[in-house]
Amino acid sequence: MDPKLHIIVAGEQAQARTFVFSKSVLRKLLTTLSVLFVVATVGGILSTAHNLILKGRIRSLKENVASLSTEKKDLEENVVDLQASAKAQLTGTYGELNKRSQIIDSILTTLDIAPTSLASRNNQDGRDTGGHFTKVYQGSFTDLVSKVDRDIKIIKPIPLGYPVDANRISSVFGRRTDPMNGQAAFHDGIDLSGKKGSEVRATAYGKVASRGYNDSYGWYIKIDHGNDYSTMYAHNSKIIARWGSQVKRGDVIAKLGNTGRSTGPHLHYEIRYKGRPINPAKYLKINKLVSSNNELGA
Repeated sequence: MDPKLHIIVAGEQAQARTFVFSKSVLRKLLTTLSVLFVVATVGGILSTAHNLILKGRIRSLKENVASLSTEKKDLEENVVDLQASAKAQLTGTYGELNKRSQIIDSILTTLDIAPTSLASRNNQDGRDTGGHFTKVYQGSFTDLVSKVDRDIKIIKPIPLGYPVDANRISSVFGRRTDPMNGQAAFHDGIDLSGKKGSEVRATAYGKVASRGYNDSYGWYIKIDHGNDYSTMYAHNSKIIARWGSQVKRGDVIAKLGNTGRSTGPHLHYEIRYKGRPINPAKYLKINKLVSSNNELGA
């Protein structure tokens, strides 16, 4: 038996060619072809799996991109909302500060105290002058904050408003007939008639400089406000604030009474500047401009 494999290939003109392969060569050829087939098949499977994985990743990336785009849009909308909110808050704060600034300017004008902040606003070159022209203050927010801070420091030691809920002014500042002996005298303060036991309040920030009792003032308390201002509250029924304590505008310091040289329940209220008594009348009128202590921050 011939161990070889004969392959005869016939041509168109009856010509034939014969190829002879041994069985060992044939086995090697078949083995090689089988290996190549297996490799190609496995490679195709792996390639298909890899393509499926890549498609999944691409799909996932597309979904992530879409999600990020949505988040970006939401963040942009949030930024716009926050900017609008911040602008509204800034506008409100600016308006509130400007309101305080105007109140302080009104107070200083009423007291004939020229605020340095107003002077700084005026033109120094002679322009924008003339009748019926008022230059609008257009400083920055920071400038306005600085202005209010400066003005509060100016106004903080100035006694403002009524120290007690008064029924009436029973005696004004200046020359008068003394109620006890009928002689001409000078009244250093103003008498505010009220109900006994009514709360007496400090009219400015300061420190209790003295308190006690004497035959003239009865139970009295004196507050040093700094910047050469001081106030005296006399004829009280009770002193509440302690000596040396710090008080704020509006703090209760005493109770109205009828002690000392007095003909009835009232508060004798003095304002002194550089040690000299000044008329409290216009300082009392400030009460109409100030609706609350917090409005001024002083």
